[in-house]
Amino acid sequence: MLASLAYPLAQSFERRIRLYKKWKHMFPAMLITAGFFIIWDEFFTRIGVWSFNPQYVTGIYIGSLPLEEWLFFLVVPYACFFVYFVAEYFIKKDPFRTTNKVVSVIFTLALLVFAGLNYNRWYTATTCILPAILLIWLTFVKQVNYLGRFFTGYFISLIPFLIVNGILTSKPVVEYNNLENSGLRIVIPGLSNIPVEDLAYCLLLLLLNVSLYERFSQRYKV
Repeated sequence: MLASLAYPLAQSFERRIRLYKKWKHMFPAMLITAGFFIIWDEFFTRIGVWSFNPQYVTGIYIGSLPLEEWLFFLVVPYACFFVYFVAEYFIKKDPFRTTNKVVSVIFTLALLVFAGLNYNRWYTATTCILPAILLIWLTFVKQVNYLGRFFTGYFISLIPFLIVNGILTSKPVVEYNNLENSGLRIVIPGLSNIPVEDLAYCLLLLLLNVSLYERFSQRYKV
């Protein structure tokens, strides 16, 4: 958690990005999203979808979740917000400006098909259906115009996200019940053994944070 937070926090006062000026809209978005994910996490932990290896946590629990898991939903979104705004600053032209709806449809269809193929697995089904619903809502109902920027930030954020998640799953810190996921893994020998569903989990985590931020800040049409 410290390693993930250190650089983004240190650069929050950098004169070009000035992330600290966005805190008043970031923190409400992060807290609301964290509340949703903690409830979800608590439920999945209780029914045995995943568990936490006591060897790698402090032993401080709130409910069924270790303190580190609570912090995860604040630290990781903060770091990803940093990536989102850095990408926005340095990549002046939105790479997905004309294709964001196409990308959104591709994501949605892929998520729904994968959920349908694994409808009887808690982690796979819910982790694919929820971001698909959110994408449909933002793309076709609200018709927001920041999705292209979001996709750019998401793809870049996958690099640090997969590294951090790879560490957590390789030891493992987080242990998954393979009866509740597809069994497909992103494997990097010696580094990661990540359920492929975590890509959708990351998508939902970041998209909910960003969409709430954009709603609160009213920077774009929402």
